[in-house]
Amino acid sequence: MTALLIPRYRHIAALLLLSLSVAFGATACKAWKNPGPVPQQPRKITVMASDGWIYDVIGENAKLFEKETGIKVSFSIYAPHVYFRALQTLLDSGEATDIFLFQSTRWYLGSELDPRTYCLDLSGEEWTKRLKPQWLPSVSFDGRVYGLVIWDDDTGWVYTYNDKLFKRLGLTVPKTTQEFMSVCEKIKRAGITPIYEPGASRWHSSLTFFELGATFEERDPGLYERLNSNTQTFADYEPFHRALGQILEAMRRGYFGDNFMANTIEGAKTALISGSAAMTLNKIGFSRSVLKSNPDSGAGSWGMFPIPWLDNSTVSIERSAPTWFGNAKSRDPDAVRQFFRFLTRQENLDRYAAEQPEGMSLSFPTKMVPLQQNEKDFLGSAHLGGEPFQGGVKFIMGQWMEIEADFEQMLAGAMTPERFLAGVDSRRANMAAAAGDPAWPRPKTGP
Repeated sequence: MTALLIPRYRHIAALLLLSLSVAFGATACKAWKNPGPVPQQPRKITVMASDGWIYDVIGENAKLFEKETGIKVSFSIYAPHVYFRALQTLLDSGEATDIFLFQSTRWYLGSELDPRTYCLDLSGEEWTKRLKPQWLPSVSFDGRVYGLVIWDDDTGWVYTYNDKLFKRLGLTVPKTTQEFMSVCEKIKRAGITPIYEPGASRWHSSLTFFELGATFEERDPGLYERLNSNTQTFADYEPFHRALGQILEAMRRGYFGDNFMANTIEGAKTALISGSAAMTLNKIGFSRSVLKSNPDSGAGSWGMFPIPWLDNSTVSIERSAPTWFGNAKSRDPDAVRQFFRFLTRQENLDRYAAEQPEGMSLSFPTKMVPLQQNEKDFLGSAHLGGEPFQGGVKFIMGQWMEIEADFEQMLAGAMTPERFLAGVDSRRANMAAAAGDPAWPRPKTGP
């Protein structure tokens, strides 16, 4: 309407505009001369993690922390197959979150991540004195503590089976690779998928091989030392080829099902409850997590046995776990430290131990995790060994994205075991050279 003002009203409009301008200017000057209190922004910290690392109980503790301190904690969750690369990109750009998680091992800090550049020094925190000593190497470098780990600390991965299905088919728990193959064949002939393998969750597939590291080291003491001193390669070690050959044979016989590459890790529960699959590779506490969401599933009596390749009877002990690091470039490092102190309060650790879905105990002393009878029975008879490859061997965890991609290529028939193992060696050499590991000669440059 302003463009079409009737002429006799134009002078009135001009006076009104002038009055408004003067009033605005006076108000602005008054505010400039007498500034009021500036409203403070609420404090908040952000956490970056891979999918599956942040249990519900952590979210509950974060809400309690906010209620107590006023500091909000928000989480950014990434798909596992992109997480490590996304984290490295954000760290390099200086844009990482206040807290980031990484699957740390005793080799990780200093060789794959420089904590002096990227991480808050947590050495002076009281909770570092309560952390179980066996976990300190995973969070320390050069005598300083940089990370917080509160994961379970007992066992690696095992095959869980639906005991009712086994009984119905007259099957017994296999103790050798041949017995395992025979069990799988009988299950398949009954029209049931023997092994639910979540191929779409790429990080999972290669565990059936890499969790066997404890067995290889137990049978050949010094293997890890040779791998870590670069006097042994993966490609030149014949037992690795035999184990991969057995895994591929099971896949070729159809024991993983016709379309396992489309399976997700979340579907394992439904598959075993329904009886459409008989077994799956998971943690010992898998059946307990099933019961929590499906009380009538019958999972309380499901059985377990060690990964069967090469007649294995050993269950590994984990010393690598999702570890919390404070970003050295956090805008509120004090809030990060406050949150870590809150998570490690005894009552919050006890709540975590009681409510986390699958673990056996924590890396801090806590009240006992309430185990089911089937878990107690298995642990009472299981032979626990050393660490899997990803915890005991250098430069494995840092290439996990490439390992999982290559392993699935091998399962799909697009890569041989020889090429898979050679790829592991090649990436280890590159990572070692970048870290300046003296066991790996630096590549020659120039003519």
